[in-house]
Amino acid sequence: MDAARTLLLPVWQAAETSRVGPTPEVVPRVLELMAKHQLGRKRFLDTALAATLERAGVRRLATVNGADIRCFPFIEVVEAA
Repeated sequence: MDAARTLLLPVWQAAETSRVGPTPEVVPRVLELMAKHQLGRKRFLDTALAATLERAGVRRLATVNGADIRCFPFIEVVEAA
């Protein structure tokens, strides 16, 4: 966990980092996406992330676990090495 924190803290604090967070409109969208894609409760956080990114206009996500996001067509998944 310390290695992850050490890696992410400079990114979080960088001037060019745009921070996004959920808005009240995100929750209904999460529920809509979960129903549309027939996702269970274990996929809530992935779906909330996707809906938050969609609302913020983010269209591309770099991740090491793209399988959990690929079902959302509005997010382009870039597999990080």
